[in-house]
Amino acid sequence: MRLIEIFYSIQGEGPAMGRPATFVRLAGCNLTCEGCDTDDKPALELSVPDVLGSLQGNRVVITGGEPTLQMEPLSELISLLKTQEKEIHIESNGTNLIPEEILEKINCAVVSPKRGSDFHLDFWAGKKNVHLKFVLGKAPWCWTSALLEDLVPSLVKERVWIMAYGTDQDMPGARVAWDLALHLGVNYSDRLHIRLKRR
Repeated sequence: MRLIEIFYSIQGEGPAMGRPATFVRLAGCNLTCEGCDTDDKPALELSVPDVLGSLQGNRVVITGGEPTLQMEPLSELISLLKTQEKEIHIESNGTNLIPEEILEKINCAVVSPKRGSDFHLDFWAGKKNVHLKFVLGKAPWCWTSALLEDLVPSLVKERVWIMAYGTDQDMPGARVAWDLALHLGVNYSDRLHIRLKRR
């Protein structure tokens, strides 16, 4: 697998916020979003068994980049994690479908669609283990309040999250995201790792 890093930390955003996990950050993405927090470090090549040997704890978050660009080793990793009874989370931009037999092995998939991309909303919205996280902000790929007010009513609100864009520690857009989430009756996601300056 091509990856940037493996590290143990606490999930800072989304439905598993505040929970410890090993993060497996895969390299490469099919989108070029302004302000992306994916590291520009050189990619490492590790076998799936080597990745498994680097894990701590029971919860694993597979992130990127875009993990689904490496579907064959990703599927192998997820299947082996399932046999080890790990709690499996994955983060994706939703532009590539995950095969049903692999998706059903994942405890929680967080799909963060980027405005203007082909993110297969109907597919993801129908899956009970999928949460949709919309980033609110001024960047071209971020969502606006008006767009989300039109989109969210068609979705299962318990599985929708709104999060502010930005890497400033004070998270200046957080109040707007909070108020919109409350208005729409959906979940608000903070970014604890940004506020606390932690990885």
